[in-house]
Amino acid sequence: STFTYLYRTHPDKHMHSLGVQHEEVGKVVRGLDKEIARLWDELGSHETVLGRIQKPDRAKSENGSKEIVNNMRLDCSLVVSADHGHVTVKPQEMIQLPTNIVECLEYANVGVWGKGRHAYLHCRAGLQSILRERWRRAADGLAEKLILLSIEEAAELRLFGPDPIRMSVRPRLGDFVAIAVGNHTLVSPGEAEKYHHSQGAHGSLLPEEMCIPFVLCQP
Repeated sequence: STFTYLYRTHPDKHMHSLGVQHEEVGKVVRGLDKEIARLWDELGSHETVLGRIQKPDRAKSENGSKEIVNNMRLDCSLVVSADHGHVTVKPQEMIQLPTNIVECLEYANVGVWGKGRHAYLHCRAGLQSILRERWRRAADGLAEKLILLSIEEAAELRLFGPDPIRMSVRPRLGDFVAIAVGNHTLVSPGEAEKYHHSQGAHGSLLPEEMCIPFVLCQP
């Protein structure tokens, strides 16, 4: 038996650039659906598939006078799935970190296309408790839009998986992770200035981001 893997960059790129509800995204999804249906139809015919690679197999009929082409469906299955979902982030849902929080940080891994929905925050030495308090008190309901967890708290909740965090990976995670509970997403100042229309994002725990399609076609 063999396994063939095919990855398409769309509709992911369209969703990132335009948001989930944009009409162009719908066109891409419908077009992809038609192509998948066409692929499955062609896989269903020995004559179609073999005709692309060799002359069709021919077999003698019972009276030996007629040649027939074996049109039985190929013994194969087709699985259609995705690696993640998407949410639409409107310009007013793109959040920049307040100045008094940035003052506590060495580095913030944020971004409109996904990183800002599970942003890793690296604190300056000794300022972890100050950052947590400033986060709690931040204006515009920041603490309600993005939950701030220490990396240890997130690990206890198994947000990184069932196994303990590897020591080789731990330094990359910083001190805190800020997890989006809605569509609000942490972005850099440059992104906030650049994007004046909706963008698509993923990386948090909403059903729209975590639930993926699974289509199984079998003979």
